[in-house]
Amino acid sequence: MTTPQPDTAVGGRHAVVIGGSVTGCLTAAVLARRFQRVTVIEKSDFFDETGPRQSLPQEHHVHLLLLRGKQIIEGIFPGTLSALEQGGAQVADLGHDVKWYQGGRWKNRYRSGIYAHYCSRRLIDNQLRRALLGVLNVEVLSSTRVTQIEFTGADPSRRVEAVTVDDGHGERTLRCDLLVDASGRGTRLPTWLKEAGFGEVETSVVKTELGYASRIYRRLPAYAEQWQVLLVLPKAPLQRSMGVISPIEGDRWMVTTGGWFGHFPGNDPQEFLQALAALPVPDIHEVIRDAEPLSPVHTFKMPGSRRTHFDRVEHWPAGLLVVGDALSSMNPLYSQGMTIGALEADCIDRHIDEVLLQGGQGFRQLQGRLCGVVDGAWSMATTEDFRFPETVGQRSWRTRFHHWYGAGLGQVSANNRRALETQIGVTNLVMEPSKLYTPAIASRIALNALLAEKTRP
Repeated sequence: MTTPQPDTAVGGRHAVVIGGSVTGCLTAAVLARRFQRVTVIEKSDFFDETGPRQSLPQEHHVHLLLLRGKQIIEGIFPGTLSALEQGGAQVADLGHDVKWYQGGRWKNRYRSGIYAHYCSRRLIDNQLRRALLGVLNVEVLSSTRVTQIEFTGADPSRRVEAVTVDDGHGERTLRCDLLVDASGRGTRLPTWLKEAGFGEVETSVVKTELGYASRIYRRLPAYAEQWQVLLVLPKAPLQRSMGVISPIEGDRWMVTTGGWFGHFPGNDPQEFLQALAALPVPDIHEVIRDAEPLSPVHTFKMPGSRRTHFDRVEHWPAGLLVVGDALSSMNPLYSQGMTIGALEADCIDRHIDEVLLQGGQGFRQLQGRLCGVVDGAWSMATTEDFRFPETVGQRSWRTRFHHWYGAGLGQVSANNRRALETQIGVTNLVMEPSKLYTPAIASRIALNALLAEKTRP
């Protein structure tokens, strides 16, 4: 695998990235092309490829890297997809190899040409971390925490000067020319900014009381010719639980079930099976009840989707950027997290040279672009969550229209190849959302609605 090497001196001497997540690794790699030295600060053990990670509580659940995310990662670390396959990742056509229940019906299956790599989150993280360690001017400080950020100058020209880190043996100061916060949901940056006099950072939260439970099973060969992935989605708001059987390396299945507003099980194995049996269709339960479990049931809860509006800070400090879950954290059901992180790293890659030459307000403008990367995914995720009456927030006529159109799309794509391929392309961020509104698809949705209205008693 080839690794990124510095190709310009425009950046400066030292960049620091807080967090060795997927987003942190990708961001560090693109910065290594501009800076003489890049330091990644990871609070857990960056080099441990097998042990439990408190910094990633959702790692035990199904993860999906969307096609656009894979394209960006392959561009930053060529050979990643091949390495994942060598590590046991399963490649599946999302139109043909997924047995998919949505909107009260099973979808017909067609080859879409859009493939997913199914594997554990651990396999993805291990591969990206190995690739990052191959970049000569990247240093990793493992089991180390950032305890403070130092700023210099006066408004409106303040900038990041250094970070204070603690590796368990005392604190020390690292001076830096650029600091990127990729530390995740637990970021302390809003507190640090407030303490430094930058004011309160606005946050938007859509509370949905999400919860998930997952367990690993030995894969049953009898189903290999029928499907690679079995996916059951609810017909909201009447149904509130989803489930999926996803293949991972080692001839295993990752089985996840979860839902909104308390409709998810705890870590009791019997309760887990009961939750699978209560899904809109019994197919997942009928498969899993005969499979051999290989792990305990792992659970994960989050109050809902959250984004922090760093772009609204009046005097944004030069030399500071925020990415990943530190910027936005959305319902994992939509499988957007890693791909959004990749899009943010790509955004930095495309604009950082201009910002480093410009300095000053260029960092605020780039942070605004990074917040803009989140807009589409945030709109989609929260619009879907607003289907449930308990979800607090404003519902406009646009929200109601998207609910109606989305439900109609789910029905049309069940037996219309073009609609299914477009739906898959849009959700994988390789087609513009406007493709969902072409006359061929919109007319079928409208016709279905008209026929349903005429036949309604």
